[in-house]
Amino acid sequence: GHFFSLHAKTRSYGCIPLSSWQKSLLLLISRLAMSSGTSDADACQRHQHSAIIQLKDWISLSKFSTLETTREILCQPKHVNNEVKSTSIDAKFDVSENKGINAAAAATEVRRLCVMHSIRVAKYIINRLASDGVDQSNFESTIHLNIDEITSENFLVEIQVPSEMPLTDSSFVSSNELLQICDLAQIKFILESSLDVKLVPTLQNTIGFQIDEMLQHDIFQKLGVLFYELFTCDGSNPPNLKPESKVSSHDTTRDGVRAGNHEDEEQPGSEKGRRKYTEFDTSKAMKRLDLSGTMESLQQKSLPMSICWLVTDLLECGMRKEGMFLSLMDVFSELTQIMNEPEIFVYEENISHMALNFCGKNLYGRNDALSTLIQAALTTPLLSESDMSSVVLIGGDPGAGKSRLVDAIKEPICKRGWQFLSCKFDRLTQNQPLSTISSTFNDFFRSLAKMRSELEDGVLVDEDQNQFIESVTASVESHLSASGVVFLSKLIPGIKSLFPDIFRRVVIDEDDSEGDQTQRHDGVKKRAGGNNIARNNDIDVISDDESNCDEDDYDDYDFLVSRSTKNRLHYLFQKLTQAISSPEAPIMLFLDDLQWADKESLDLLTSLVIDVDPLSIEEDADQRCVCFVLAYRNSEDCENPDLVYCVSALEGSDAARTTHIQLEGMDIEGTNAMLANALKLPIRLTRPLSEVVHQKTLGNPLFVKVFLTMLCEENCLSYSLNERRWMWSIDDIRQKSMDKGLALVLSEKLLRMHCDVQEALTFVSCFGKRVQRDVLSMASRDAEELSQLMACLETAVEENILEEDNGYYSFPHDLIQQAAYERVPKEVAFSYHFNIGLRILKNSVFKGQTDPISLVSFVALDQILAAKSVTVSEPALRVPLAALFLRAGRYSLGVAAFPSALSYFERGLSFMGDDGWELNFELSLRLHESACHACYLNALPDRVPTYVDEVISHTENFMDQVKCHHMAMRTLASTGKIKKAIYKFFEVMKELGEEFPDKVDPSLIFSTLTSTKDDLSKYSTEDLLNSPKMTDKRKQWAIILMGSMSPYIFMVTPMLSPMISARIVFLSLRYGLTTESAFGLFMYSYGIGCLLQDIDEGHRWIRTSRLMLERFNATSQYPKLKCVQYAFLIYLKEPFQSITSVLLDCRQETMMVGDIEYAIFSSTWRGQFAVLTGEHLSQVEKECDSLSKDMIRLKQTQSILDNASMHSMALQLIGSSKDPFALSGVSFKDEDEVLEFVEKSGNKAHAISIYTYRVVTACFFQRYEDAAEMIEKYHSKLTKEDFRIHTVIYTFYEGLIAFRTARAQPDVEKWPKIGGRAIRSYQTWAKHSEWNFENKLLLLEAEWLLTKGEYDSAEKKYVASMESAHRHKFVHEEGLAMALMSHYFKSRGDAGKEKEYLDGAIACYEKWGAFGLVSHIRGN
Repeated sequence: GHFFSLHAKTRSYGCIPLSSWQKSLLLLISRLAMSSGTSDADACQRHQHSAIIQLKDWISLSKFSTLETTREILCQPKHVNNEVKSTSIDAKFDVSENKGINAAAAATEVRRLCVMHSIRVAKYIINRLASDGVDQSNFESTIHLNIDEITSENFLVEIQVPSEMPLTDSSFVSSNELLQICDLAQIKFILESSLDVKLVPTLQNTIGFQIDEMLQHDIFQKLGVLFYELFTCDGSNPPNLKPESKVSSHDTTRDGVRAGNHEDEEQPGSEKGRRKYTEFDTSKAMKRLDLSGTMESLQQKSLPMSICWLVTDLLECGMRKEGMFLSLMDVFSELTQIMNEPEIFVYEENISHMALNFCGKNLYGRNDALSTLIQAALTTPLLSESDMSSVVLIGGDPGAGKSRLVDAIKEPICKRGWQFLSCKFDRLTQNQPLSTISSTFNDFFRSLAKMRSELEDGVLVDEDQNQFIESVTASVESHLSASGVVFLSKLIPGIKSLFPDIFRRVVIDEDDSEGDQTQRHDGVKKRAGGNNIARNNDIDVISDDESNCDEDDYDDYDFLVSRSTKNRLHYLFQKLTQAISSPEAPIMLFLDDLQWADKESLDLLTSLVIDVDPLSIEEDADQRCVCFVLAYRNSEDCENPDLVYCVSALEGSDAARTTHIQLEGMDIEGTNAMLANALKLPIRLTRPLSEVVHQKTLGNPLFVKVFLTMLCEENCLSYSLNERRWMWSIDDIRQKSMDKGLALVLSEKLLRMHCDVQEALTFVSCFGKRVQRDVLSMASRDAEELSQLMACLETAVEENILEEDNGYYSFPHDLIQQAAYERVPKEVAFSYHFNIGLRILKNSVFKGQTDPISLVSFVALDQILAAKSVTVSEPALRVPLAALFLRAGRYSLGVAAFPSALSYFERGLSFMGDDGWELNFELSLRLHESACHACYLNALPDRVPTYVDEVISHTENFMDQVKCHHMAMRTLASTGKIKKAIYKFFEVMKELGEEFPDKVDPSLIFSTLTSTKDDLSKYSTEDLLNSPKMTDKRKQWAIILMGSMSPYIFMVTPMLSPMISARIVFLSLRYGLTTESAFGLFMYSYGIGCLLQDIDEGHRWIRTSRLMLERFNATSQYPKLKCVQYAFLIYLKEPFQSITSVLLDCRQETMMVGDIEYAIFSSTWRGQFAVLTGEHLSQVEKECDSLSKDMIRLKQTQSILDNASMHSMALQLIGSSKDPFALSGVSFKDEDEVLEFVEKSGNKAHAISIYTYRVVTACFFQRYEDAAEMIEKYHSKLTKEDFRIHTVIYTFYEGLIAFRTARAQPDVEKWPKIGGRAIRSYQTWAKHSEWNFENKLLLLEAEWLLTKGEYDSAEKKYVASMESAHRHKFVHEEGLAMALMSHYFKSRGDAGKEKEYLDGAIACYEKWGAFGLVSHIRGN
């Protein structure tokens, strides 16, 4: 049992006649419910309360017996609670602990518990009457018993009894023995353990016979007598049944001799009274039954109407009534219907028989869909082990029951430890950007905070819940940084209460920084070509931080101009779902009505599903366990292109397993079940009506509901007080039509209502499907109008057009909302929206009662946005409205809602009109700049020039144009027009007073870096960090633009990069520091360390650049700076193995701040260092493969050929035939074609990568001639200014090939020179990092000595190189040194040493995972 815990005792099975069991049942349940075993009155009342609830919940478990096995498993509670929650019993009678139980109500409750138990027994009886059970095909045609043997004495109830209870040899239990049990625990056990109903032994082998139509009626009548006795629990017969007409197994024999009756306590099944099969016609005896008063008798015994109808109709089957039982299956189905819906058919006082019953969460005809959904949920933990998500796509027409299907699984999965999060999109309103999705997470964290508060206050005591809360908070802290939590709190304010320490630090930091802010309180500011900034309604039209260009404005703007905001938001949500879910506590995230979702929400959804820690390469990463359930309409009028793209992406992703569920109309059985429950009638009675309704509605659940309601309104369906049931006319209903469509039917229903109610519904429909009462009050003109509105809405609630719950009004279905909204023309609806929005603003924001970016403000602004072209002409309203839309747009940018932001900016511009520049210059400028910015972020390059030209034509000051010029540059670069972007960059820099030379040569670079070094030598680190902030706006923007364009300049013209860095340092020293000063200082440190080989000087300024970022609190920029510092310079001093670990951290840190570009770079560079360290090649290959796919998915393909080249090398060493360039999404015939393409495109960085990895591969495979040929091509292209990690890799292998080729070509002078230059480079690097470069230098020196013929010295260097490589964990280079040593001994003719070192090399290569290389060596 699920609810009763007993001490382990030996139990045995016993059987009791059904007649005796039913007589005992009522007394046992009554004794259990009404006896507490204590004299304490309060304890007695509490016990009665608990006992009745336990019994009801126990019996109600049987409702699950007819569902699928999967659902039965899922519905089992994961942990059995000691407490059993009350469902609806408290509504039936007073059972509170402080009050006594009403005796009459308790007696009724006990009676109904008996009814529920008796239904189970009745189903067992029907099952026994069938030959092989209800699921067999011959259920309808065969019966085992003779008709007159269908009596209570011939059926046995099998139960488990305590070991103390003595049983007879035949294991029979008498009712007297049962009634002597007083131990309540034993009574509970006996009641819950009734397992089955059997026939008495003498009847179990009776051969069945065919049932004809006449005999079937007699069987039903006989069942009616049996069920009358069964449900009344007192052994009585139907009233007016004459003793001589009672038919039993002891009535007559074939010869008419009556058999003797045995007493109740006699063991059943004895031969006494057992008659043989006869042809006795029982129908005559049954016809003598007087049925008058049967219904009244059953009602007097407090039996539900459903049982009264069942028994009466069984007794009246011979009268050929309409809706009579046709088969035993009909009886079984009706019993199942009553058992599965006790709230409707047993606990009748909770519902009104005179009203249609559409309450509850019943599913009709959706068993297959429910089973599919459950299976998808059950596989979620298994998929999470493979970093996959389960996605269920539920499509269907409006009203098909998509939401109801998912609701049906909510309760059972929550019992299994799941968390159920849900949200619903609306056709009209979105309010704050991304608020729909974020609201479900907000509710989750608010519930956790409330639960924690109750636990701390002692209101709730639940150790499991406390552990869950602590695990969630700890997991969130480990997955998200403090800045990430703060960032998410913009959309999920509920998260604040769980992490007070984080936000306490934020408040302190903000207080500390307030002193640095320059507060301007002047009400008027003059700009060139503009007018004064007006202040209206005592509110700043433009707030200080928006209207003034102080130094903080640039930091904020620089943060906003990057697309990293969106990337960061997506990544943080990914980490959040990973933090709050696990295989032990999975999450089901249900997004309903996805056809109304905006693009930002769909982008976030797509990222959540398929970008699961997209660049993750850890094998032990925490598993995210989320089942995404997405419901949407398939109808053409709801087609959303963004949704189509989203679904396509989900279906094509390797990170998700999609399951499709298409909900069509219910079948006829489902429609009949829905009608039966709605009318509170047995399914056999509603079958003729269901056939007509199904034909009219095609089984659509919402259509069925609306159609039935329409029939009631037109009196085609009505409740009869005389018959005490619903009645209808089939002919009249057949004349009704639903061909006009549901929307028109709903519209006609609205038109039949009072005009004031219609107007109120249209007013409410402007808010969407749901609106808060407080918002309606703000949208009303005055108290009188609000009162009239509320009265009309109450009328709509009474008519079931609206629903009211917890301060909200909502439409039962969005089709009803749509009908109300489309009642008026679009132009009228637009005026509704505009007036609503304006009133809300006047009653809240304009009065200073609400924050301008609060939810209420967004409700108002969205209403005005929905008004399309409706505007105002009064400047007193135009300016404040435009200013509010500017603020809303900037907020939207901050939460990565770029499409919404552009809509807000453009709506703000519409209020400014043609004379906006003269009306308010500053506001017009800000709106145009922001719209230009939003176009760039929304990847709308064709619209950017429009705003740029508009700003240029209306401004005279170049500083008013610089932001738009910046957007123009970035737009060109992002669309691949890098050279045009750089050309424009130099034009703008010239306007800002910063010119650069047309040609740059190495001598100019050297002199510039040397001059910068001299300037910096005058400053200590402390002096530099204490330099003032830059205040010159022109120089600020010059540094911003140089920092923004430097990656593109380094890509195309790397020789200009040192000039850019030197200029940033120069301006910073002369005019003050900015955030970009830190990057300029690092770029200088790279130039001085790598180009001038002053590594110590370079490292000094690396540390200073980090401290500089800390001074500006630029935490979002630090991961990027850290990434490039380690990948470009720090590796010259620190071990390569530590660099790979740091770059792995950089990947996650850059993703945390949304910088996907540098997250890709960090992963690419990590792979390069993995090659240097000799990491196992299978892991390198796996990372390369994953990274190429991620680059394509995230549209960051700038390094994809670098990665493909490294992938190609790894595959060749492993021995795989996979095509890395095909895997990367690039179509090339071979690597030579790739190299040709790269050289023609002028991308020097890619060419360097390809040459490097080809030389490395050729060296390991001993293809020295091929390698020498590539070196000859590449050597002329390499310049000193191209220094990067590839230079370190290439220089080493180039030196080895050069010495090998020098021995083969002794007359060629260049090869020893190339090798000598490699040795000199490694001698310099080895001074700074013996760990990284010693073994490589020793191997180069060994090859050089071998080339000179100094064999003994060369041999010592080989051995030293091997030992150094082993000591510093470079297994691949240890193997390479052994392979070269083997060749040395081969040339010396020492076969033994040759084999010894060759075997050693093979062992190292195998440890490295280079099995393809090993096969190549052995093959040769």
